Amino acid sequence: MSEIKYKRMHHLPLKEAKKVAQKAADDLAREYDLQSRWEGDTIHFTRLGVDGHLHVTEHYIDLNVQLGFLLRPFKSAFEHHIERNIDTLLAAGPKATKLAKAAAPKAAKKASSRKA
Repeated sequence: MSEIKYKRMHHLPLKEAKKVAQKAADDLAREYDLQSRWEGDTIHFTRLGVDGHLHVTEHYIDLNVQLGFLLRPFKSAFEHHIERNIDTLLAAGPKATKLAKAAAPKAAKKASSRKA
């Protein structure tokens, strides 16, 4: 097994930090077909070959990921992608979650108009 550990300080209220964690988990789910679930202040995510969690506190976000044998060669790419994504979301703070919520109905409307 190969492990990715990542911890970032933040200055957001816990509620906003959890929104950032959820957005990061949603992005990872779309890109890597991960399933996630919350348990308290920790979001757990899994898929074949990947098992991890993102723990959120009032001061930091702590990521721990275990990659299976077949995904080990991609560790560096995963690590950089995840770090960049979380750093970007933390830098944007509450604006990022508001923008994502505002864009969701527009994206759904676009998708439904394409089907028609």
